[in-house]
Amino acid sequence: MSQKELTLEILANSFGTEVSDIDEETRTLFEKMDKGYRVLEGLEKNNLISEVILKIENDKQVIGAPERTNRWFEGWKENLDGLRDSNFDTSTLMPKFIRKNQPIRFMGDYIIPNEDHFEHVYFNVFRTWLFKKYFSKYSTIYDIGCGSSYNLIKLCEMFPEKKVHGLDFVQSSVDIVNDLSQHKGLNTQGHLFNMIEPDFKLDIEPNSIVFTSGVIEQIASKFEKFVDFLLQKKPEMVVHVEPTYEVYDQSVLFDYLAAKFHKKRGYTAGYLPRLQQLESEGKAEILKVKRLNFGSL
Repeated sequence: MSQKELTLEILANSFGTEVSDIDEETRTLFEKMDKGYRVLEGLEKNNLISEVILKIENDKQVIGAPERTNRWFEGWKENLDGLRDSNFDTSTLMPKFIRKNQPIRFMGDYIIPNEDHFEHVYFNVFRTWLFKKYFSKYSTIYDIGCGSSYNLIKLCEMFPEKKVHGLDFVQSSVDIVNDLSQHKGLNTQGHLFNMIEPDFKLDIEPNSIVFTSGVIEQIASKFEKFVDFLLQKKPEMVVHVEPTYEVYDQSVLFDYLAAKFHKKRGYTAGYLPRLQQLESEGKAEILKVKRLNFGSL
């Protein structure tokens, strides 16, 4: 088995930047995590790949199906109830699909991290860097598809002076945002918003940034009206952290399986090519496309 340790160089490579671009707050979080991991090899790796193939073959979930709306409502209601029952302990906002002690896809390998909650801890390091680098100069943030407010609470903590709007298509998610405003005094506001059928009456303030994370994947490629919404409202910056079908290298088994699962469930495809088309037409500018090389099993 191959033992390895995360370094700032690996971190910078994952983020698509230089070590010198990693700010002190991000470095502090990075230093606190257990950076050791082992790469799965041989029989152990083969057994895991077999499990992945069986999972893909047997999976019945269809992204964007009508019954999924109630599943999302109930899922975020579970977080809402946990928030209220805990006297508004924000640690209850972690989505239930972020699980502990799981193999992780990282830099082209399946790994077993020493850190029990590696998926959360690594993503927290990443989003701290991302928010510092790209969000600092904008006065208003729109977290679209905010879900349990997992990212929204982080944004409010990092930028207490900014207004953070939390938008989602189910009421339980909106209720979390408004509870955080009322009971934690955060500078935030919740809104019902459906990305497939967006409300064009919603105003986007000047000097604003729009953010999505793991949201566009869930709308089953029905993104055209959302693109129209962004083109009409003209936020200064849009940042997407999304599984992107077009960046998989399907000549590699590791990526072939990920792409197969992506397609089997019906996660969104075609969004990046649509943005590239807009850029070719002079309607948008793409500043950066970077695969993180990190994800859940």
